[in-house]
Amino acid sequence: MNPKRILLIVLFVILVLAFGAFIYFVLIRDIGKPLNIGNQNVNGAANTNSSLPVINGAENVNQYVPVNENTNVPTINTTPSVNRAQFDPVAAGGETQASVIVSDPSQAAAPAVDGNGLRYYDADEGKFYTIDKDGNAAALSEQTFPEAREIEWSPTSNQAVIGFPDNTNILYNFDTGVQVTLPKEWEDIEFSTTGDQIGFLNLTDDERARWLATANPDGSDAQLLEPLGDNADDVDVNWSPSGQVVALFRESYNADGQEAFLIGLHGENFKSIITDGRGFEGLWSPDGSRLLYNVFNADSRYNPVLHLVDASGDLVGANDVNLELQTWVSRCAFSKLHTFAYCAVPQYLPTGSGLFPDAAGTTNDSIYRIDTRNGSKTIIAMPRFSENDQYTVESLFLSSDEATLYYVDGEQSKVFSIALQ
Repeated sequence: MNPKRILLIVLFVILVLAFGAFIYFVLIRDIGKPLNIGNQNVNGAANTNSSLPVINGAENVNQYVPVNENTNVPTINTTPSVNRAQFDPVAAGGETQASVIVSDPSQAAAPAVDGNGLRYYDADEGKFYTIDKDGNAAALSEQTFPEAREIEWSPTSNQAVIGFPDNTNILYNFDTGVQVTLPKEWEDIEFSTTGDQIGFLNLTDDERARWLATANPDGSDAQLLEPLGDNADDVDVNWSPSGQVVALFRESYNADGQEAFLIGLHGENFKSIITDGRGFEGLWSPDGSRLLYNVFNADSRYNPVLHLVDASGDLVGANDVNLELQTWVSRCAFSKLHTFAYCAVPQYLPTGSGLFPDAAGTTNDSIYRIDTRNGSKTIIAMPRFSENDQYTVESLFLSSDEATLYYVDGEQSKVFSIALQ
């Protein structure tokens, strides 16, 4: 045989073996390894400690895998109940009249402290405003905050943690005008439901100094809870209503699923939640008994699908219900007066939206009401402002009497409302 041909064959074999080794060591080897978090087992038995495990590297899926576009796509009723030129004044399952509440681009729209009306940041003016239930707008302060980037409202007072592009963080009290500077290393800052504490990730260049921590809103009395190491991307500061849980941590469970751990304020050994997908994100019910969460997998065309699961006491991880709605919990809100959750569900999501949320683009959304007792769901509205408008619900919330649903349009950043009763 020609020596040159022999050499080419040998080189080809070496390349094939090298590529196979790369696939094994980088993408496959760690899948299925046992969890390294105390004595937690696959049945959800309690941990013996609550330190964060080292993530095995298999969690982030970088491959866009095309699948059948028609696989497990939720059936959505897009037939309006009335003529397109006439929208329902109250949500009744069809095209529903939406009213503009804030016409200028806004950020961080959230309920007012008393639940009547809302508060938001006007990026053009660099000022914060409030609008009461009658639509009367007023500046929360004459102080301006140019280029505010991340805004976290206190749920119980007119205070907010405001982040800026240079990583500066401040706590500002709109009632007193008092401003406090917080450390630049504090990220993912979130108020507890009582507003008397904040949880955050202390992120520094030194992995040994990266911690999940809590403090008073003004930054005093900081307490270290759990070391983060290189796991910060998989820890979400997410206070439970009781204040017992400060954050949720996710890690690979097997090739297709993740395990979500509840990180307690005092090192509690909570059970975990086993999911059949990746990209876990959670939203607490008002009483803290359940979590609404989204994950994606091959069956959902790598689009996020909502689940409901028990999340308190010995029932953590039990009674998991697949709601078969493709959306994110960031587009959902729980009722505080009833056993309902309201979610904006895109009428279509392109394959891979769970991996690449920005790929979802601009979609028309329908509003669903979910009965959290049994998982039943009903489409209640397809918001419409005008005949030819396009709308993507970025976030939504309810008025205190739950007669009005507010939502922020992701395309224009305007705030709209629809009447629920």
